[in-house]
Amino acid sequence: MIGLATPYKTQNYGTKLQAYAMQTIFSEIGYDTEIINYTHISSKKDKILTLLSPKKLREKAKYKKATKKAVSNAVYAECISLRNNQFNKFVNNNLHTTRNFVNLDSLREYSKRYDAVICGSDQIWLPVHIRQNYYTLSFVPEGTRKIAYAPSFGISTVENSDKKLYQNSINNFDFLSCREESGCKLVHNLTGRDAQLVLDPTLMVNKKSWDKMSGDTPIVDGKYIFCYFLGQNPEHRKVVRKLSEQTGFKVVCIPYIEGYTESDDNYADISLYDIGPDGFINLIKNAQFVCTDSFHGSVFSTIFERQYFVFERFASGMKGSTNTRLESLLKSLKLEYRHIKCSDILPDWDKKIAKSIDYNKTNALLDNLKNESFNYILKALDGIPPKKSKHIELFDKYDCCGCSACADKCPTNSISMKPDKEGFLYPEIDESKCVECSACLKVCPIKQFRKGENDFTAFAAKSNDKEIRHESTSGGIFTHLAKAIISNGGVVVGAAFDEEFNVKHIVIENDKDIKKISGSKYVQSSTQGIYKKIKELLNTGKTVMFSGTPCQIRALKSYLDKNYDNLILIDLFCHGVPSPKIWQRYLEFINPEKKCIQSVSFRDKRISWEDYSLTVKYDETEKSTFWKDDSYARGFGFSLFNRPSCSKCRLKSFPRVSDITLGDLWLIGQIFPDFDDHKGTSFVILNSDKGCKLFEKIKNEITFKEIPKDMLNLTYPVMGSPTKAHQNRSKFFEQLDTIPFDVLVKRYATIDRKREYKIKRNKILNKIGVLPLLKKIKRKL
Repeated sequence: MIGLATPYKTQNYGTKLQAYAMQTIFSEIGYDTEIINYTHISSKKDKILTLLSPKKLREKAKYKKATKKAVSNAVYAECISLRNNQFNKFVNNNLHTTRNFVNLDSLREYSKRYDAVICGSDQIWLPVHIRQNYYTLSFVPEGTRKIAYAPSFGISTVENSDKKLYQNSINNFDFLSCREESGCKLVHNLTGRDAQLVLDPTLMVNKKSWDKMSGDTPIVDGKYIFCYFLGQNPEHRKVVRKLSEQTGFKVVCIPYIEGYTESDDNYADISLYDIGPDGFINLIKNAQFVCTDSFHGSVFSTIFERQYFVFERFASGMKGSTNTRLESLLKSLKLEYRHIKCSDILPDWDKKIAKSIDYNKTNALLDNLKNESFNYILKALDGIPPKKSKHIELFDKYDCCGCSACADKCPTNSISMKPDKEGFLYPEIDESKCVECSACLKVCPIKQFRKGENDFTAFAAKSNDKEIRHESTSGGIFTHLAKAIISNGGVVVGAAFDEEFNVKHIVIENDKDIKKISGSKYVQSSTQGIYKKIKELLNTGKTVMFSGTPCQIRALKSYLDKNYDNLILIDLFCHGVPSPKIWQRYLEFINPEKKCIQSVSFRDKRISWEDYSLTVKYDETEKSTFWKDDSYARGFGFSLFNRPSCSKCRLKSFPRVSDITLGDLWLIGQIFPDFDDHKGTSFVILNSDKGCKLFEKIKNEITFKEIPKDMLNLTYPVMGSPTKAHQNRSKFFEQLDTIPFDVLVKRYATIDRKREYKIKRNKILNKIGVLPLLKKIKRKL
């Protein structure tokens, strides 16, 4: 197993694409790889040093002022959100990361699983990163190989005050390389060691892979000049306009929004914001000319053999300049003449255009550099054989969603699902029965992640049947879908309570049982044995509608390993799945007398949809508590006892692989105020033709309204992003057996004072019977 210490969180194109390339390079030569998810938390010392540095404070204030001015503009704020959504979607769909680490000590322990740790690429050896001590691989245990692949210093000289730190950090590596010649020289001057000059990882990935990622259809029709500038020089934009006038081609730009650039506002004919890394490549590969001061803009222009011009982001000799990486790239490919310097304000475009890039020569140079870089990789990994596991190996519980597909798929029944001390199910392998057929690996939705590719249509919807809607969690749409399937001789599979109020997936065949599987159940459902049963039903020709979390949907698809026309998949918006052990502990807490429980409603909305209660009904009484005031509901809302894998889940990313996605449309009041009657509205997303056809069958029974794509941005990001674990989750589980359940929740799932006051006020108003009336009055106002 290889760990990759590579940047991927910064919201820019180069960072995301180089991380994908690092992962791809080592995976393609046979190694299990994962990107380490590390977040640096500034120490008190760092914060004090920043406060004592007038220069840093000035820079911070200047950036904040510019960004605040930009973000105060609603359109610009929306643009930032659109771009970030695309970046997050790319990470979820393409990068395999570990759980999040916030200190190097815990990462040091975790890293014992690795045969090697590789850092790179990009500007990870800037002084700020060296001081943070992560990209120096200081956390890697002795005996584990430490390799640097294509790191960049981002600077041409190292300050005297930093030289000792750099020297000690770099000497920590077993194998050294750099992306620029200037970096190789710095390594030699600092340590006396030689570093191999290697290519940026994006240049090591096959062109066909990038071509496939970027899609076949051009984002922009017609001939155009594509511009991507990180710098703020308005003269560069004026120069591009001259090129446009000379060629007759329109100017298409992606404005740089990591830091607001005023000169980006009006110079292009088309400005695009809703563009992810794949779209960035698409715009480059279909352009006639590319103008950029971006390193990776230049890299992908080279890969797709575009005629491009490289502008200087910083004036020559300017302190803090990062021009060296571009200069090194152009020099290595003998393309220095494509460089437009700050002093060359008005280049002679006739001459520039006439001297086009000869890609026969450029590609020959590139092939040689690829071979040298690849030889370095093989040398650095010599003695570490590529290792692909033959069966599920659970190195880290964050890598298992508990779907049970591996246990169902195993042909020798060597895998059983066993609860850990937190109450979550994990696979255990009986090595004496295992024949190493790899069936469990092939079926694992996390190991074999497949991103969805379907387009989708979204609706706000609610049942016309008052009783169905009242009994439902939101708008009652699931009940109508289930009835449509059963009325045509099909069956529905969903999560239900058993006699002991554990949650398990069951098969139902008649309308009266729909209530068992409808409504939210905020506990992880057991699916053991259900995939086998579904396959048997499908093979008999039965139509099956399966409802579950995104991980359960993906697990079923992997298990079946073929498309069934008679299978409908319904997945849900998922906040994470709590532990079955915690749920049982809660039931013990609220029912010390062990009265007979008749039913449980996690979302009793008799008061209102927004202020719902968790209600437990006994033979003769019931206990109903505002969710904000209920220990279980509050802990769930704070992600205090979710499964570990939920905090790094990418299985809920969009596009989904289901036919229909259902959830609560909480922001209905903002999207369609007239549609909102505060009784519950479903968010319905149709992901396939099968989903559309089924929805068509229930249209006469519901009220619905299509949500325009531009409005989806209000809710879409949350639906596809992992749910962050509570910072005190580990403490909660450590103390669960020694401290009462409700005390623990109150200790860790704290609510701010204003919220606490509102909860207590609503509790009193509800007790005296006036809360529903006040809510009605408020809605009318």
